[in-house]
Amino acid sequence: MRSVSRKDLVWCAAYPLYQLLGTIRHEGSHALAVLLEGGRVVKFVFWPTWQEKFYFGYVRWAGQGLDWKVSFAPYFVDLLWFVLFYFICTRVPFKRHWVWVNLYIIGLVSPFVDSLYRYVSSFFREGDLTSVYAAIPAWAVHSYFILTTVFYLAVLVHMQVRGGRTVKST
Repeated sequence: MRSVSRKDLVWCAAYPLYQLLGTIRHEGSHALAVLLEGGRVVKFVFWPTWQEKFYFGYVRWAGQGLDWKVSFAPYFVDLLWFVLFYFICTRVPFKRHWVWVNLYIIGLVSPFVDSLYRYVSSFFREGDLTSVYAAIPAWAVHSYFILTTVFYLAVLVHMQVRGGRTVKST
């Protein structure tokens, strides 16, 4: 199994591209949920913008009966995305290590960071999870995010250890 090495950290320079792809995944999840719930996507923005406050991207939608599932969709998709890319990164042989590193970042690190960032920020400001907390018991929301965070971390650590190297912080 492969692991991320120090020399792979050069890919941190590609952060803006990773952020853009992560924003497309996140906002696209909202948009897909809107459509599946019978709503209409009015506006889909996946680039950073400022509208009274900073957004990495946003989706505006219309329709009746849209509920908390639209707001929660990105976090469910993060989990599905993570599992899919885990299997890709651990089962597909790549001739080029840099391809694997980029899939690892886009498929494993990005959904972990997205979910954790949004969960932690929900304690300090309104966001996607505001309507989720209002619709379902807080213990269920906390349980989901705690379990998925532990899962994400366990898999990422396992991949590093099993790969023969661990990433050392500088």
